[in-house]
Amino acid sequence: MTRSRVKRLLKTSPRVSPFLVIGDPTPQLSVELARAAVGAGADMIELGFPYSDPVADGPAIQAAAGRSLAGGTSTTQAIALLGRVHDAVPETPLNLLVYGNLVHARGFDRFCEEVALAGASTLLVPDIPLEESAVLKRACRKAGLGHVQLVGPLTSRERLARIDRFADSFVYLVAHQGVTGVRSGGFDAVEMLVARVANAVSNPLCLGFGLSKREQIERAFRAGARLAVVGSHLANVIGAVWADDQPGRDRMVVEAFSEALRTLTTPETGRKEEHAGHHA
Repeated sequence: MTRSRVKRLLKTSPRVSPFLVIGDPTPQLSVELARAAVGAGADMIELGFPYSDPVADGPAIQAAAGRSLAGGTSTTQAIALLGRVHDAVPETPLNLLVYGNLVHARGFDRFCEEVALAGASTLLVPDIPLEESAVLKRACRKAGLGHVQLVGPLTSRERLARIDRFADSFVYLVAHQGVTGVRSGGFDAVEMLVARVANAVSNPLCLGFGLSKREQIERAFRAGARLAVVGSHLANVIGAVWADDQPGRDRMVVEAFSEALRTLTTPETGRKEEHAGHHA
């Protein structure tokens, strides 16, 4: 799916995207989890390549990357797996999150061309900031990939405007300063942040980092977000079932992931009606 189609898709209605580390907990299961994600109502999927020295990953995503790396997932294997995921869910946009060293090591043009051919729609490299992104953006455009930049709670109005002008698919808002991970506590500050940033940008707004409940997603959508990404919460679900090594574990991982994701993609009003129907 091209970056322009991704942009149009996000402008039609808000979407929910799981984040999955490719190769977690096994190569085959990561393909099955992507297929299960679409079955559970996901409209996009964000995929991360495992990396040993991340700057933005909290404990849950680091553990997911560790499981993938322990299974031997290299960059070359990750690109091949990306192709298998695309074949499994060909109509679903795939946003790729990769750390800069993996892109540098392969070369910007070669990396972008290979992941685009494998099926990626957009590319986010969190440790290559706006000021160093010109070469990467040229490589993305040459390959037909959308280029995504992060903004956060402390991003100035001037920098936000520059990133919005630079963006060609969507702007990715980090809900909390720091690394990924499920947060407890109130959501009021995040909701106000989403509303402020959504009003300031012309591109569709994606919200990630810390989301784990449907209520948070609905509040983010009402505030102006067009895409909500959930990663650590789902990685914890996968990790907990995988750690309980027993017969049928692969199937149980997929079922637990599907159930958790369906809770996030189903509007609370729909669940209430369903619950009422069971008791009618």
